[in-house]
Amino acid sequence: MEKKLIPYRIRQARTSRRMSISDLSEMLEVSKQLVSQYETGKTSPSMGKLNEISKILQYPVSFFYKPIPKNESASSIVFFRSNKTAKVKSKNAAKEKMEIFCEIVSYLENYVNLPETNLPKMEYENEDLMPLSVEEIENYAIGLRKAWGLGVGPIDNLMVEVQKNGIHVSKISLKLEKIDAFSVWMNNKPYIFLNDDKNTNARIRFDIAHELGHLLMHADYYTNEDFEKSPIKEKMELEANMFAGAFLMPGQTFEKDVFSSSIDHFIQLKYKWKASIASMIYRCEALGILSNNQIKYLKDQMTKRSYWRREPLDNEMPVEKPFMCKQAIQLLLENNILTPGQISEDIGCYPEEIEEYCYLPKGTLKVKTNTSNVISLKARV
Repeated sequence: MEKKLIPYRIRQARTSRRMSISDLSEMLEVSKQLVSQYETGKTSPSMGKLNEISKILQYPVSFFYKPIPKNESASSIVFFRSNKTAKVKSKNAAKEKMEIFCEIVSYLENYVNLPETNLPKMEYENEDLMPLSVEEIENYAIGLRKAWGLGVGPIDNLMVEVQKNGIHVSKISLKLEKIDAFSVWMNNKPYIFLNDDKNTNARIRFDIAHELGHLLMHADYYTNEDFEKSPIKEKMELEANMFAGAFLMPGQTFEKDVFSSSIDHFIQLKYKWKASIASMIYRCEALGILSNNQIKYLKDQMTKRSYWRREPLDNEMPVEKPFMCKQAIQLLLENNILTPGQISEDIGCYPEEIEEYCYLPKGTLKVKTNTSNVISLKARV
């Protein structure tokens, strides 16, 4: 059966590389109208042009023939934790990468059993999306800890806990495009994407907890409006930040550890709670553990020592890494269920890119050449 070219894949590949139609048309030396027609299916590129597109966008030709999965759609908005100056082009690229990763997870589920999702969605009780109260957010955080059996102490490895509970995590290099992390419900499964350029463990843990807050509390919010310009976004970002602090540092236990407003004391607390000094200061402020003057003193010390940019222990604390997809692919390879070549062909991405999505060691999916010996040494006289 002859494979059919999927026009959508050309647009997806282009967008994921942060290219405009104009960018691609210039590199292909064709008109913008023709590229647009390629992407809508009104015109099919010749095989020669498709090979050029493949080379420019760095996707194998097989990617452009890969069928679109049925019912593959987001069931919530994409929640971006990003700088306000992050470009729309970068966010669109991140969304396309997210869809590709979701397809990778679905592909792996054909062969392995991945953990079931254990993350309840919270429903809004009003249509106006009024801000959640501090008490509600604190209760959501403690409720999730109870559901996951985490107690009220420091979480040893948050990356392990989220993946054990069926949340799919990928660390994608976003080339310093001012996006820290983003998350989405896709086909009723939760996904978290972290920027691999942000590599301090305390920051990664806060990003994960922040995205958990979105997935838990804001899952039913879906709109075609420009969410980035909506005042609702600011409300949700604040709520997710509050959830992250409450989830990582439960008040009933964290406040017992705070007995000084010395910045050196907070450096010691960082060892135990695996949270940034900055987030602990804001948590103290939210809980009213320290006075306004003490909070101001700590913030002044952070500025004086340049800790807002780089904190003590950032280089010493081991970084928590995604492992679920990595384990799945290694299991398939070790048991000879699939070959590296099959995986790359089925997914439609080059091995290096799949390795990045799944946090595999470089070279894992490199196709090994058959080097069986066909010569031997002559016997010496």
